[in-house]
Amino acid sequence: MARLLVTLVVPACALVRPVNVTPPPAPPAFVAAFEAGPSRADGAVNAPGSAPGSVERATHSAVWWSAFADPALDGAIQEALRNNYFIRDVRTLIYENMLDPATPRGWWWPLQVGIPATTPANVQHIVTAVAGSKPTALTYNAANIDLTASYQLDLWGHLDAQRRVADDLVEQQRENTEVASQNLAEQVSQLWFDILVQRTLKDLTEGEVRYNQELFDLIKARFEQHLTPRLVVLQQEQQLLNIRSQVPLITARIAILNSQLTALLGRMPNPRDELVPADRRLPDLPSAPGLGAPGDLSETTAEMRLARLRVTEIENRKNENLSSWLPTIELLGSAGIVSFGSSETFTEGFAGVRLTWPLFDGARRITEAKQLELTLKRRKWQYELALKTAIGRVQDALLQEANQAESLRSLRAQAVLGRQVLEEARRLFEQGQSDYLPVLTALASLASLERAGLLAQRLLLSYRVQLYRALGGTWSYEVTKLPN
Repeated sequence: MARLLVTLVVPACALVRPVNVTPPPAPPAFVAAFEAGPSRADGAVNAPGSAPGSVERATHSAVWWSAFADPALDGAIQEALRNNYFIRDVRTLIYENMLDPATPRGWWWPLQVGIPATTPANVQHIVTAVAGSKPTALTYNAANIDLTASYQLDLWGHLDAQRRVADDLVEQQRENTEVASQNLAEQVSQLWFDILVQRTLKDLTEGEVRYNQELFDLIKARFEQHLTPRLVVLQQEQQLLNIRSQVPLITARIAILNSQLTALLGRMPNPRDELVPADRRLPDLPSAPGLGAPGDLSETTAEMRLARLRVTEIENRKNENLSSWLPTIELLGSAGIVSFGSSETFTEGFAGVRLTWPLFDGARRITEAKQLELTLKRRKWQYELALKTAIGRVQDALLQEANQAESLRSLRAQAVLGRQVLEEARRLFEQGQSDYLPVLTALASLASLERAGLLAQRLLLSYRVQLYRALGGTWSYEVTKLPN
């Protein structure tokens, strides 16, 4: 007996292995300097710790960002959809839910085969005595083993309702993944345009530094000729230093945006990774997309598809609850062998039908049915709210885009006039017909207008991206099919 226990325990102990979780690899040091190095034409430099992942396309259907006609932007979004860690996590959860062992899938799932707990297999050594006038000692070995099988017949659709609920949960996770994929494409696009804005702002600021340096040299020369008071020299020097101090701050913002963009792509965050090619500029607004009818949003937006699945889930749970009131019918079969000694062996077996009908369960099923009715009502409200929210997002994006376009045209016209005012103020100052204050005012006004125009153009692109996101699309379904 002791030898048998040792034989069983030693292999079992070998199955229990020590757990040692190894941390993921990390770079040897932090990136402290964020001055960008030279980037390749496609914008994908191999910065330390931020090598690109898989560059295979994640989608092959029409996508909204193709309207900007930028292959580098398309490549960045495709890489993010394939390699972003959050997308990979929620995408894997789809298939994890598919493999839920509690879900009745296939004809073989209701089949249960095993050794019953009521008659476990055993081997006995029996020593007894035969009664009589002269008792006789009797020693023999006895062994028995039974094997049973049961199969649940799904006559009332209970197992089918369970499977449909599980399928609804799987598809809900798929729609959640589509929502995350569409949000990710929007985030990458917005960061892409933010980097372009900051680069343009840096070029604009550096141009202002050069212009103000030129003015400072002119004013200093006039001061040396006693044509300009020292106050004007100090004012211009202060203006020059103020503008020059903005350049390192803009450089830092570009570095932070680069780091955020590389992180979204599933790479190690790196402020020096110039994903956006150096020759890119803020694009003009593409032609307006087709809007379709508001009812189309029920099929084109992942949020609406998710809300519909949540209603379907409760309907299937109601079917599951209704079918639980009917009896469970199982086909049963059993076969066994009983052996006495080395020669006497007997077989046994039976087949039949087992009916289990729970008549009283403390009102659990009644309570569950009432709860499901309330849950269904709530989820139908949420479905209606999802449609109204989707329509509102489209309308808001359209309204903001239209008004922002009008504002941008006005700002650009003001900037043209601002340049003319600055040229005229400088000409009068150089001719001695005016003091320096109009020049200083014109400089500040033009700088403000140029920055406002740049930010207005960025905001216009942001509203267009929001419109694309509000319209949704079915391209994100392909992302849920990618292998991890």
